[in-house]
Amino acid sequence: MTITRSPAGTIQARVASGPSAGDRDRPLIRRALGRTNDERGTALAELALVMPILLLILLGMIDFGKAINYWIDETHLANEGARLAVVNNNPGAGLSTPVRLQQYILGQVDSAELHGDVVGTQRTAHSATVAICLYHAADGSLITTGPGAVGDTVEVLVRYSYNWLRGFPFPGNPATTITGKSAMRLEAVNTNYSPTDNNLTGGTCPGSA
Repeated sequence: MTITRSPAGTIQARVASGPSAGDRDRPLIRRALGRTNDERGTALAELALVMPILLLILLGMIDFGKAINYWIDETHLANEGARLAVVNNNPGAGLSTPVRLQQYILGQVDSAELHGDVVGTQRTAHSATVAICLYHAADGSLITTGPGAVGDTVEVLVRYSYNWLRGFPFPGNPATTITGKSAMRLEAVNTNYSPTDNNLTGGTCPGSA
């Protein structure tokens, strides 16, 4: 409202024709309300919350698949070792540097991590262990001294202590011993290898078959 004085000395009041202060505030209020309804940042916030869980699941699936692959490799090695052991064959004896059958089996692994040459995804570099075990056919008891006899059981065990999800803050550093094994009937007396050679690779035999 504008107040003016006429030449006659009377005061006249004239209301301005422009918008009022309340009218000018309405667009600002609408813009503020529009910002509160804007959901463009919601998806990003939700992704930030969910991404760690998705990564954990993805890496867990990859790690589990790797462990299964190691188990398959160990089972193949155990089968190969058992076939050699039952016929008293040690290919490692003919190498330029002769090795015992347990060492030859361990040398056939196709993973540097499984062989203990690199740390890889493990917490420390460590190799698989190989054990060749002989058991009496009559009662399944472990043969601790002397060679076995034809008809006894030969069992080859390849083990690896697998560390799960290195780098994640899980308590206790979880690990699982993955074991591949194969048992067959002894066809020839073992003179080219001995269960006492298990200590060369750190392998051990169960007390019974």
